[in-house]
Amino acid sequence: MSRLSLSRQLLLLQMCIVVLVVGVIAGVSAVQTDQAFRSDESRRMLGTAESVASDGLIRLEATSLKHETSLRIQLERSRVSAGASYVVLLDQNLKVLSATLPIDAVPLRAEVRSGASWEGTTDRYGTRSIEAQAPVLSAVPGPQAGEILGYVVIGRFYPSRLEVLGTAAPSVFIYLAIAGAIGVAGSLLLARRVKRQTLGLEPHEIAALVEQREAMLHGVREGVLGVDLAGVVAFVNDEALNLLALEAHALGRKVDELVPQAEVAAILRGEVAEQDLAVAVGSRLLVLNAQPVHVRGRQTGWVTSMRDRTELLGLQHELAEAQAGTDTLRAQVHEFRNRLHAISGMAELGQVEQLNEFVHAVIGSLDERLHLVAGHIEDPAVAALVVAKASRADELAVEFTLAEGASLGQHDPVLSADLVTVIGNLLDNALEAAGTGGRVTLDVADDGERVEVEVRDSGRGIAEEHLGQVFEVGFTTKDGEDVKAHGFGLALTRMACARHGGSVRVTNGSGAVLHAELFVAAVDG
Repeated sequence: MSRLSLSRQLLLLQMCIVVLVVGVIAGVSAVQTDQAFRSDESRRMLGTAESVASDGLIRLEATSLKHETSLRIQLERSRVSAGASYVVLLDQNLKVLSATLPIDAVPLRAEVRSGASWEGTTDRYGTRSIEAQAPVLSAVPGPQAGEILGYVVIGRFYPSRLEVLGTAAPSVFIYLAIAGAIGVAGSLLLARRVKRQTLGLEPHEIAALVEQREAMLHGVREGVLGVDLAGVVAFVNDEALNLLALEAHALGRKVDELVPQAEVAAILRGEVAEQDLAVAVGSRLLVLNAQPVHVRGRQTGWVTSMRDRTELLGLQHELAEAQAGTDTLRAQVHEFRNRLHAISGMAELGQVEQLNEFVHAVIGSLDERLHLVAGHIEDPAVAALVVAKASRADELAVEFTLAEGASLGQHDPVLSADLVTVIGNLLDNALEAAGTGGRVTLDVADDGERVEVEVRDSGRGIAEEHLGQVFEVGFTTKDGEDVKAHGFGLALTRMACARHGGSVRVTNGSGAVLHAELFVAAVDG
């Protein structure tokens, strides 16, 4: 089934409105015509009735009826002159003396029989009529003056509705023609303007585009948010609302009101030209790309796509740690191979006493380290991490110390995994900052509701101008070709702390002091 074009739909709608309006006008015109007809004809019938009643011939014939033919002619003349439908002359006893149309009896109004005139609407000859009744009064001077000699009844049949409508038809048709012409011209102009504004698309095509747009926006896994040149949100999908933690009714509001982070708001407004920008939003790490939107060669705003890279970055960081762990194990394998060679050589040389002392020293050193960590840290994942970092410190010739009062209980897997992230990243940065011959101290406090982690190193500390930037995504003070691989560890630490309602900060002492806190209740509760 073919669809009507927009111009035809508008034209059809306009014509329906025109016909409706003209129909109402015709009805009102018919009512006004009816009222005017009733008013004019009532006055005319009354004037004619009184004029006929005062005629001398009528007075004479009302009593003697000597010239019946002349009376009939006079009544007919009066009827034609007044445009009436009938005229009837009655005597004082209401007997019909003469009538232009046959009739047996004519009831009179009480006021007419009392000597007054009357006009109004009545039924006569089986149809509705406008009628006037007037008494024929004696004009003879003396006692008989004013005596009622008879009565004159004159009336006009009421026109039918078709006749009334026919009277108003010419003006109605004129109105209809004028309104129709204006409606057609207006419809064509309006359709042309609308088509120009809708790029020539028909309504069903526009509806299909809107449906496809909504399906596309809410069907993609990436977040999409568009703003106009004033920074007002023009469209946003569900994923963007979730990633940016925005309110559901974000449309029509300014980005600055919705997004508290100035850096993120600036990217969404298109003020940052770089691509693949990594930003932290709450406990998420997002990668944003903003592109300008042009319509007919004119920029109308910006559209930003966003992807959640928190999990991917975490995996990348875990891979880096795994690689570092592999390097550590390789170094330890090399070290143990050297020790085995030493043991083998002592055995071949028969140096049993020296061999026994050497083996006990190696075992004692390892047992002492394991006992030291196990006595302070009950969480197995964190304990294993600290042992590995202690081995890494030995390899780097860094003095690693676990504070005497350090204490950490066992926690659920979620908090334990985030503690591994926090402590591992803080120790990695501290070991690198301390350098060969430096010192690193780890302190952990756990009161059952909050876990506090503090890492101190003997390095140069953090430059004052960088204290507020070290936890930002991608920020690093390192140089080299692989600089893009750095700048995420401390950002992940901050996000891990944020997931548990905590925070992380850095100060300068003899070196850098990094302090992190995580609330147990935020997960366990």
